[in-house]
Amino acid sequence: MLDVTDQGKPDEQDEAQQRIARYPVRRTPNFLRFVITGAVIGFVVGAIIATSGADAEGYSARTGIALIGAIVAAFGALLAAVVALVLERVLNRQ
Repeated sequence: MLDVTDQGKPDEQDEAQQRIARYPVRRTPNFLRFVITGAVIGFVVGAIIATSGADAEGYSARTGIALIGAIVAAFGALLAAVVALVLERVLNRQ
């Protein structure tokens, strides 16, 4: 019987493996997107909280929505930044 194995194939595979360069990929979240998303979600939650309560004397409904929305938006942005930092630590653990 004839041996039909091709002797050239392993050499070609070795050359191909030598040409492949492996570089570590650093996966980090986009911090700006996290912070903006947290601020928008915080503002929406703050607006819902402001509209669900009674109006305060001397303030219009718009003022209450703006003030409470801005405060909760700041906390939402801060919380989102912390989440992004934790994700960066977890994803880049080596």
